[in-house]
Amino acid sequence: MIALERNATYDESHFSLEGMMPESDSVFGLVEGDLRQRRYTSAMMKLTTLSNNYSKDLKFLGLLAQTQKALADFTSLIKTLQVRAALTQACTDNLALMNMLYSQGRLNEALDVALLLQEKDLSVSESRTLAHCLVKIYLEFNDYEGIQEVVAFYDEAAEDDLMVWATGLVRLADGFKNEALTLFRKSVGINGLNDQAWVSLSLLHEEMGDRELALANLEKALDVNPNNATGLKLMTKWHPRDAEQTKNVMSKVRHYLSQYEFDEEISLCHMQMLTETNDMGSARFEIEKLVLNNPSNPKFVAMKTEIDMTMKKNSQDGMKTP
Repeated sequence: MIALERNATYDESHFSLEGMMPESDSVFGLVEGDLRQRRYTSAMMKLTTLSNNYSKDLKFLGLLAQTQKALADFTSLIKTLQVRAALTQACTDNLALMNMLYSQGRLNEALDVALLLQEKDLSVSESRTLAHCLVKIYLEFNDYEGIQEVVAFYDEAAEDDLMVWATGLVRLADGFKNEALTLFRKSVGINGLNDQAWVSLSLLHEEMGDRELALANLEKALDVNPNNATGLKLMTKWHPRDAEQTKNVMSKVRHYLSQYEFDEEISLCHMQMLTETNDMGSARFEIEKLVLNNPSNPKFVAMKTEIDMTMKKNSQDGMKTP
């Protein structure tokens, strides 16, 4: 890391905080205490008292980044990581910036940082982190040539489950289903917790006409990661329509929606399952939630109207029944 001079007035500077006049190091200690006790807003208030004079101090930036992450202020966190990476030029700081840019969908910026890191002398773990992020970025762009280049560049690719899985996707895109199948199986053999590979296996088995094995692999994916949205959507479409299986899938969907209430695609899957089981009241509640969240969507409004009409017809039919 580059050694940085603190502000020239550091020895004389004091910062008022809750009636106290501590030195900046004392404030850092208080912030660390807040972070340990999860008092993130309090930590941010203390850091704000130092922001003008310590905006280029590495300890300050590190604590600020921790606090911003805890508060889910990702836009500000990226700015902090950019400042820190520019100051240190350290691979670890640039890797953190790259991953955060990727997580927030800023793919081109993440790719720019990643390509610069390819020119650096990285440790084995740093190289793995870089390779994984590059593969994920190229997958977003459907750039299979880029994936192949990363796999060829990364020395440990043959025993890395994500790399093996990505290579399988490349082979599948080229039309080599059996090779892809072998690679997907190898990926989950290396790491049984790779839910993405389990979903890929499931999709390929479905394409090959084996629904039973496709469902078994989906179950594996959702056991590993109940919040795998792709796997969950497929499960709502493919599951056997008996009462026990429907109840099981409905439970998985509701668990997901308890955490991601306004996920439109999963909410629509939930609504479809509810209409299939003739639970129209719950289906109406689900579509009302979507309309409330996105009132300008004509598809949602039309669905709500259709459900209202179905409920009205059911009510009328019930009244006619002796």
